[in-house]
Amino acid sequence: MGTRILFGAGVYAKKYKALLEYLNMDFDYFTDNDASKWGTVLYGKKVIPPNDLHTFPGCGIIISSTHEKAIRNQLAGMGLADSIVGLDVLYDLCEKRMSESTCSHDAADGEKTILIDMYEGIGWGGTELWAANLAEGLREAGNDVVLLGCMGQPALEQRYECMVRRMPEEHTLAQMVSYMEGRLPFVFINNFAGCAFMAASIVKRKYPGLVKSVSVIHSDSKSLFDAYMMMGKYMDKIFCVSRQIQDHMQELYEFDTGSYYTREQPIGTDTTWIRRTNTSGALRIGYAARLVKQAKRADLLADLIGLLEKKGIDYVFQIAGEGECSGLIEQSIRGKTLHGRIHLLGRLPKSQMDAFWKGQDVFVNVSEYEGTSLSMLEAMGYGCVPVVTDVSGAREFIAQGKNGCICDVGDMERIADCVAMLADNRKLLKTFGDSCRRIIQQRCNPEKYIKYWTEEVLGEWI
Repeated sequence: MGTRILFGAGVYAKKYKALLEYLNMDFDYFTDNDASKWGTVLYGKKVIPPNDLHTFPGCGIIISSTHEKAIRNQLAGMGLADSIVGLDVLYDLCEKRMSESTCSHDAADGEKTILIDMYEGIGWGGTELWAANLAEGLREAGNDVVLLGCMGQPALEQRYECMVRRMPEEHTLAQMVSYMEGRLPFVFINNFAGCAFMAASIVKRKYPGLVKSVSVIHSDSKSLFDAYMMMGKYMDKIFCVSRQIQDHMQELYEFDTGSYYTREQPIGTDTTWIRRTNTSGALRIGYAARLVKQAKRADLLADLIGLLEKKGIDYVFQIAGEGECSGLIEQSIRGKTLHGRIHLLGRLPKSQMDAFWKGQDVFVNVSEYEGTSLSMLEAMGYGCVPVVTDVSGAREFIAQGKNGCICDVGDMERIADCVAMLADNRKLLKTFGDSCRRIIQQRCNPEKYIKYWTEEVLGEWI
């Protein structure tokens, strides 16, 4: 094979680059259908237009994107179907490399290690928090638990950090495979469909009886579903963080329905704390999430602020988070008399979030898609009334007009109307808020959650 090209210069390019690195195979270019990426450089390789592929006769094309079917059809239409190097071919090469290992494991008995994937995590987000809390709960239940992280990620609280094994980005698959071989037998809990999942799948090919895998789906996104199902043969079970996600996946893919699991997310709250209803002061609105456009649509917060002002609502809006939309929000309030109302707090440590939610009346979420928002559940646990977009998990906890408001994605006018309604009807803050607290305390018990994982999801494996 001459020139090698990865088709897909997006979020999953990293793991395919790592896979080739593991196989001691270099590549020459990326290509991508996104014209804005043409001419840029990713991991030291130039991104070229797909039309340039004809200038590399005999090249090998590796699809490094979740849009595998569409790209295969595109390449077939270009007469390049025979140039595609399938993932199975690469995995066969991985198996050959693994066969050279001197390690030997013949039996599946003995205590299993539980490896939980946090390698692709970008900070203290919902997925990372979920993974860390699961790890802590499983460890307290008597299991040997390791969180797989990446060097350069922010340090976690010490109670979590003591479980973390950090891997370097350079030669990361080789390091992961070697580490996992040394921890056999193990159960792998996959959160990102990234490099760690690929490493666990490589080890599973050589030791199929010694590796069990649970893929956790944290968002209701078909592209994310596709990323997992491309390696579906290496998954034993699928855990969905909401019933809606499970229903959507079962509609789209053929996977043993008995291997699907779901459970309301665990939320620990201060049940002794007494909320006092804000009867006349400024309505306190809270938002806590990454301030990014993708998925979170934090760019719409500037529009929401404008609508709140237009409606003459007496409010204070505290925004906890950081990301590329911070500047947009700052620009929207610059030069206006909003500084007393809008507080940009940056990313707050987990230790401060309970106090943050205790100080709010209303929780807002403007996301385009979610799994089940941990921020929403935490806020509801302290009696904050949710005003949210209609994303996965919302309808499982919010009854329209009874304990909160669900609005169409992108409808900032409707969200502002709901906030105005709560500002004008303060008795609803108590009625709705009390209902929210009861729901979270009844359905999101952390101890019951860990019991469900140990007895139902992991069950016979541990």
